[in-house]
This record gives sequence, C-alpha cells and structure tokens, in this order.
Amino acid sequence: MTNKYDLLLKNGELIDPAQGLRGARDIAFRDGRVAALDSEISSNDAREVVDATGRIVTPGLIDIHGHYFQHIVPFATSADEVCLPNGVTTTVDAGSSGWLHFEGFKEFILTREQTRLMALVNLSALGMMSPRRSIGEDFGPTIGISGGPQTQLDPRSVGELQDLRYAQVEEAVQCIKDNPNVVLGVKIRIDHEISGEANTIGEANTIPALERARAVADMTDSFVMVHVARVPIPLAQVFEYLRPGDIVTHIFHSAENNVLDEKGNVRTEVREAREKGIVFDIGAARRNFGISLSLTAISDGLLPTTLSSDITKVRPQSPVIYNLPQIMTPYMALGMSLEEVIAATTMHSSNAIGESGRLGTLAVGAVGDATVIDLEEGEFTYDDGNGESISTDRRIAPVITLKDGIVWKPGEA
Repeated sequence: MTNKYDLLLKNGELIDPAQGLRGARDIAFRDGRVAALDSEISSNDAREVVDATGRIVTPGLIDIHGHYFQHIVPFATSADEVCLPNGVTTTVDAGSSGWLHFEGFKEFILTREQTRLMALVNLSALGMMSPRRSIGEDFGPTIGISGGPQTQLDPRSVGELQDLRYAQVEEAVQCIKDNPNVVLGVKIRIDHEISGEANTIGEANTIPALERARAVADMTDSFVMVHVARVPIPLAQVFEYLRPGDIVTHIFHSAENNVLDEKGNVRTEVREAREKGIVFDIGAARRNFGISLSLTAISDGLLPTTLSSDITKVRPQSPVIYNLPQIMTPYMALGMSLEEVIAATTMHSSNAIGESGRLGTLAVGAVGDATVIDLEEGEFTYDDGNGESISTDRRIAPVITLKDGIVWKPGEA
C-alpha cells in the first residue's frame, strides 16, 4: 500500500503568521510541498513520522542578508554551515558579487549549496571590497613609488564604490535579466568607507551611487537593498530614492544619521518611510545594530520589518557574528513577541523577496520547509559590538530543519 504522505510532523505547536495560526497542528508533506494541515492526521498515512511534542513548529526560517561568496569575498561563509543547522532553509546573498564575477558565483556557490540560496547583485562590478582599516586590522607593508608618499597595494583597502566608474548600470541590469529567480535585485552600500563622500553627496545634493542603483531596479522591475550603517547623510535623503518594497538594511545601527532624532524619538520621516512600504531590515552583525537604539525604537512603536543576520565568518577584532535564531532571541528581549520575531523571519521575509505564499508559510501547497524549535531556559547574553549587551532567560534553539519536505541531516544532500 502506498502512503498518502512522505512525512508527517506531529504534535507540535504551529506558529504561522502568514495564516494567522497559533495552535496544535499536524503537518503532512508530499513531493516537497505541504500536503495537509489539520489538528489530527493519522500516522498510518505517512511513510515517515517526526514527533514535535512540546516544541514549536514554524515555516522554514528565511535570512534575507548574508555573505556566501567564499574564497573571493573576505570572510564570506558557507550557507550550508550556518543556515540549515540553524533552521534557516532560504537565504539571500546581499551583494557579495557584482556582475563581473557573477557567473562564477552562480556556478561554484549558488548552485552547489543545499540551502535555498538567492542573491542581490552588487552595484559595483567588483562586488564587495571592504576596507580592512574599518575593523582595525593592520594593512601590512606599504611601498613608496619614486620617493613619493607610501602607497597601499592591498585592494581591500578601497571600498567598492569609491570609484563610480565601477557602478555600471547596463551590465548590472543584464545580470539581473539573465538570472531570473536567482538575482532578486541590486545591493548598494552607502558608507563613509565604502562609497566615499564624493559618490554619496553629489551636485544639487544628489546621491550619485544611489541614483544608479535606482535606475537598475527600475529597469529590471526589481528592488534596491541599501546599507545605511555609517551613512554620512540624513536618512530622509536616502528615502527619497526608495520605493515600496525596497529594503533599508542595518536600520537600527546606532552611528550618526540613525532612526532617532536628537531627543531620542523616532524621526517622522522614518515612520513615513515604514508606512510607505519600505522594508526595514536589521542586518545585525558587528557594529551594524545597536541594543540601546533597538530598545528605544521598539518601545516607541517602530518594529523592524525583517530580522536578518548579515552573517559572515568571524573577523579579527570583530567577533559579533550571530546566526538568525541568535538574532531572534535578543530581539524578543528588546520588546518583540515570539510571534513577531517569527513573522519577521518567515512571512515578512518571504514578502520582501517576492516569495509570499510559496515560502514563509506552511499553508497547503506551499514549499515544504519547516523549522522545529525549543524555547530553552537559562541565562543568555548578547552584545552588539558597540560595548552594549542584553541578557535574557530564554532563547530560540532550532532542533529540526525540514527542507522540501525532507528532514535535513548534516552531510546529506
């Protein structure tokens, strides 16, 4: 007799914000999709049964900001090492590669990971070029030319948009068009060290680099993700270039030009941008999020749209690297509910990447991705890389990951 279902997840407490559901549900999977959802489904109908008694079941978690272009981008990590073991079934590489190297990125990274991996193409043809001085590392030896000033030879000492000639609109557009369902949009970093002041503030108070990113998104009917940590201009100027569905990442950074005004209140233009439909993403790695600022903003009613990790390998002198559940946990301590952090890593994240209804939900017919978590009790502390920390007595601990209706196990395709 042929089983009706391939796998049955039984006795868990389902939290699925996309369906407005919280309660005991059994979930059946067949052919990589959700086949049935009910308060009771017979174990006899399934070839394999997974017991989730006493645990919470969520749609597969989605991390919309990580960096995975290993061996090319310094500190890039493996999606399969940091995502699937931590309940993340889908992730987005946020601009590690520009158009120039994208075919190599796709061939050797995107198509070889078990994790469902999508990408944003960097506006710069070169992809990410992170100045190492920004994290306190020694550049190493320099060399003088013809008795002149010392010249640094390490290309990583230059941000990718300090020379705007690398911001090649036509080529970025073609890269997006050539890779449908893989490249979702364009990534740009507006940062003192990345873009330089000249490419941030142009004539008539324009933002030349962001103007080009806007053109790429408009010509491809896609979206812009813009990094705003350490942005040297007010957020209001950045928002002028953004449309509903565009993403502002590192929205709760605590450097200058952040979401709070001089009195510590959320700026009016920030609330207006959120209401307009601009996606506010955390991107919580290194110095790119602030604990006190997050607490103040959330207390003032401003919640992030999405939680993401901006995950990389640990960098020297910059150890604050968290996986996605490790971001969800402190944001509960900062004022978000369990349902809100799950919504910010499932429903809202799937909406942000144009996958609503297919990912980020366990509705019948959706892709069969699920995460089973425990809420562990104990003493846990998280810091933000800026000298501040927060403690909590419970944390989100993933225990089972299902991708395409199959229980993921390390080392198995």
